[in-house]
Amino acid sequence: MEWVQALTVIASLTAVIGIVANLLNKRIDDLRQDMDRRLDRLEQDIREIRQLLYKLFEVPHKEEK
Repeated sequence: MEWVQALTVIASLTAVIGIVANLLNKRIDDLRQDMDRRLDRLEQDIREIRQLLYKLFEVPHKEEK
């Protein structure tokens, strides 16, 4: 294999690896955004449940005489 062929193979492999890395990076970013949205929704649901439970189990205060 001549040096020109070797450089061509190396350049091609570098390009393929770069494209795959870029696609993986985009996929990871999409996954991170999706997880952030889900966690935000979950936190909101937990807040609402907590507020409902506080209202449900609220102990009435004793009136002073």
